[in-house]
Amino acid sequence: MEVDLRSSEPAALLALDAKMLQAVDQAVVEENARWGRPGWLTVVKELVGERPAGTVSPEAPIVQTARAVARAVGVVAELSESSSDSNLPMSLKIPAITIGGGGRSMNSHALSESFDSNGRLEGTQNAVLLTVALSQPD
Repeated sequence: MEVDLRSSEPAALLALDAKMLQAVDQAVVEENARWGRPGWLTVVKELVGERPAGTVSPEAPIVQTARAVARAVGVVAELSESSSDSNLPMSLKIPAITIGGGGRSMNSHALSESFDSNGRLEGTQNAVLLTVALSQPD
């Protein structure tokens, strides 16, 4: 079994991890007791990937620049939290964001996952212009 735990707050992620591990240990104890076979069922807990927690303030220059570029291109820039490759730099206090590439995904990570590519041109324009805007010296 793999379990993916995510949070934007490091302390909350650690607490959630501790609760999950405790629940697994308790389930093993209960299941062994149920069958009257102490120590029969065991569990090995192994970290197979780590996505650290982190956030960037909505007031951060990188966020404000991204929102301005999106407005200029006509893209709606919604602020939301999600687990992405941006988590690592954010956890190191390096300003980072994740932007969409245009289009719309539905039912992410489900068998019914799909993608509507309408809006991909605007997404590409937004990404290119944002890259240029962020590469300019202060």
